Amino acid sequence: MGKFLRAHVEVVTIYALLVVIAAVGAVGAPHFLKPENLLNILLQSVALGLVAIGQTFVILGGGIDLSVGATISMVAVYSSGLMAGSPALGVALPVLLLTVCMALVVGLLNSQLVSRLHITPFIATMASGSLVQGVVLMYTKRPKGRISPWWGYFANGTFGPVPVAVLFLILAIVAAHFLLTRTVMGRYIFATGGSERSARLSGIRTERVILFTYLFSSFMAALSALFLISRMGVGDPQVGGLNYDLYDLNSIAAVLVGGTALTGGVGGVIGTVAGFIIVSLLNNIFNLVGVNTFYQWIIRGLIILGAVAVYRMQRKRA
Repeated sequence: MGKFLRAHVEVVTIYALLVVIAAVGAVGAPHFLKPENLLNILLQSVALGLVAIGQTFVILGGGIDLSVGATISMVAVYSSGLMAGSPALGVALPVLLLTVCMALVVGLLNSQLVSRLHITPFIATMASGSLVQGVVLMYTKRPKGRISPWWGYFANGTFGPVPVAVLFLILAIVAAHFLLTRTVMGRYIFATGGSERSARLSGIRTERVILFTYLFSSFMAALSALFLISRMGVGDPQVGGLNYDLYDLNSIAAVLVGGTALTGGVGGVIGTVAGFIIVSLLNNIFNLVGVNTFYQWIIRGLIILGAVAVYRMQRKRA
């Protein structure tokens, strides 16, 4: 047990923090432990969780993706707008495939800006995100379209007592963890994030690794958007972050709180799971208790700073 704790001290720390926050919520908010509230927390975690998993791959590879929020908005409005409430699979399925491909184009653009033009990932993805959000607002400035009736099952359907979307998130977590820890590409991602130059000199095609991480991030953002329109029934051009949850920043926060180093090469999906659950728990507890929005930002920021500071000290000690 001691050996396990020393090898996984950061993951143990973040899950201990998760337990503490949940305990505080149970004591401070009378309705926190009600089944309907716990179900709501799980469903709130799905959208952020999917984005955060994709963000984990990019950050582990030494990059960052500030375009996921705009990608979510783009997939949301174009999917619902093109579906237009049609119940026909022959209409809805091609629309879903088309909008996912649109998201992959954003990932392709990001990877080329970073690996080919050598633009700093922060600047490259912020610029591409701004470009995509502009395209979205040119298409519509108000909620548009309506999803196919059967697509609502993704967010509202259940398999026994468990929501289908939560099961989908669990499968995504397992698949992503397997990809990072049991495949050659996973090892290449860690190597590229640790030192791109060393990885390239070792024979790793780092351009392909960077391409994969950004494509994967955009793909997960597209899945998050498809969940959101399934839950809302309509596509909103601002759902990715202008007036709603800031998926760009919240996904990065979840990854960092989960122990993944912003410099890349250190971390993983298991820590990210605790990170995005903590973000969802905090939002839920703040709303139940009635904490002012300004104080919510302050408390969330202090928790992120505290978690990252602890990780830095632990790594320095190691």
